Amino acid sequence: MAGKIPQSFVDEVRQKVNIIDVIGQYTELVKRGKQYNGSCPFHDDHHPSLFVDETKQVYNCFSCGRSGSVFSFVMEKEGLSFPETVLSLAESVGMTVSQQMASNVTHQTDGTTQQIYQLYVDAQKMYQHILLNTTSGEKALAYLHNKRQLSDDIIQTFGIGFVPEDNVLLQYAQDKGISSNVLSQSELFIENNSDGKLRDRFSGRIVWPIKNDRGQVVGFSGRSLRPDDQIKYMNSPESPFFNKSKLLYNFDLAKATIRQTSTVFIFEGFMDVIAAHMADTLSGVATMGTALTKEHIQLVSRYAKQVMLVYDGDEPGQRAAKRSIHLIRQYAPKIKMGIVLLPDNLDPDEMRTQRGVDNLKRALQQSVQTPVEFLIENARFGKNLSNQSQYLSFINDALTIIAEATPVEQDIQIKRLANEFNTSQSALQAQLAQIVTQTSVTHPKRSNGTQNDVEQAKSSFETVDVNHSITRVEQAERALIMAMIKSPSVLAYVKQTEGFAFIHSDYQLLMMLVDIYHNQHPAQFDLAQFMDFIQKPELNQKLMAMERVFGDLTINDEAIHDYLHIIVEEAPLDEKINRIQEKLNIAKAQHDQTQMITLMTELIQLKRQKQQYSL
Repeated sequence: MAGKIPQSFVDEVRQKVNIIDVIGQYTELVKRGKQYNGSCPFHDDHHPSLFVDETKQVYNCFSCGRSGSVFSFVMEKEGLSFPETVLSLAESVGMTVSQQMASNVTHQTDGTTQQIYQLYVDAQKMYQHILLNTTSGEKALAYLHNKRQLSDDIIQTFGIGFVPEDNVLLQYAQDKGISSNVLSQSELFIENNSDGKLRDRFSGRIVWPIKNDRGQVVGFSGRSLRPDDQIKYMNSPESPFFNKSKLLYNFDLAKATIRQTSTVFIFEGFMDVIAAHMADTLSGVATMGTALTKEHIQLVSRYAKQVMLVYDGDEPGQRAAKRSIHLIRQYAPKIKMGIVLLPDNLDPDEMRTQRGVDNLKRALQQSVQTPVEFLIENARFGKNLSNQSQYLSFINDALTIIAEATPVEQDIQIKRLANEFNTSQSALQAQLAQIVTQTSVTHPKRSNGTQNDVEQAKSSFETVDVNHSITRVEQAERALIMAMIKSPSVLAYVKQTEGFAFIHSDYQLLMMLVDIYHNQHPAQFDLAQFMDFIQKPELNQKLMAMERVFGDLTINDEAIHDYLHIIVEEAPLDEKINRIQEKLNIAKAQHDQTQMITLMTELIQLKRQKQQYSL
């Protein structure tokens, strides 16, 4: 069991997830021999030093030393626990995660956190009940029916509710004896300025529950029904539970369709997502009133191969779309993009309510521009193209955009510009060639690492383990550990060797872990599985260093005896030599000639003895 996740489920995820696909979402990987190479996403890596072994399903960075399996990569990159990572990766490859399993993982937290999560769930159920079944919710329900044209089915699907002004949630929480600490950390309540008493944060508002990617409620977004309220929309504040830079509205409901269609629609607002859902576009998500972030892109890129941006046609919406295009190109360069432009600057919800669901459905499918088309049109804003200076400026901007397009799209766009402005295609192509040349000189593409870079990294790693030299004794310890990993009989033999112990405590711990692993997994050794079993980054780094040097080690009795001899016989000599050297340094400092001669004689004898061992 991995924290209430059956081991069989973990093993199935491991078999279905390819580490190349996952790490490839964070950095571009290039096939080099038997491995893939790319820039390490954990640090500023100018000379790509990350290597990924698809056969063994492990990764290692020669520079920072990070290493492990696909699980450990996602754990560190996304800040998830092991069980959370298992479920996240399972969902990314279409495996079914039961509600019970997801609940078990969510609730593997301290008591306070568990109570807060449960309070969110109870609040959502209460708010929806109030909206649909009580007189307190009648006005809000009428607004949703008439003004927003939402049916009860849609309201239930999206969990929409209403918070009355009588502090119903606060009263519920107090009746259940929930502590003031939990109430405060939940961010579902605020203090009155006058008396400091708590009240429901979203009083008088229609609320949309915000859920994480596994469907756990983590906050709310509320719209006020009071016409004099200066704050029309309000989100839960940032907290350990509610992080706008990582959350996408409706992702929990949309991810199955996103996976099936390989396409995600990104909208600006919650109602746009709901409108698209009513128009049979079920793969829509929205940001939390904030710009698209790197974390959002990395989340959707696990499920989608294509992103459709559906932003408002006004200037802020167009700026947001432009920024999103550049961000997606930066963090998910392999993903395809389309930009949906609705007519007359309508947003999706306005189009649904004003022109009907069928027209919205048609527009979402057909009113699509490529990023190059969109950016060229965007470059026109604010320019008087009948003015020669501004026209030339636009042409330069447009050709700079076209320079990043495919050859086919370059040809299409140059023909369009030539026809629109009665300019020769040859002149536009000549200027495009100049721009491409200037760009390559001013901003050369960063190399993925020459073969010399790669070989230098490999060479340095074989002699240096995260910035410290490897002694002959430690090399023997590493080789012996790898022999134990490859052969349980070697492990049994070493355990029976009287008085044996590794010099370095890390290798003694590794021997114990190898022993436990062999007992639990008597079948063939799996490096990635063992690294997940260890779950200690510093030990995994050592393990990868051993694998790099001794991975192809051939086990024979003579070699095993040599390793044991070095560890048992030579290592104590090294310790004695070090002690004598320390005493000799003290004698020199004290100018004790007699002691110096005695110690130097002893030191020479020990070094001769060590030299004999090394022959």
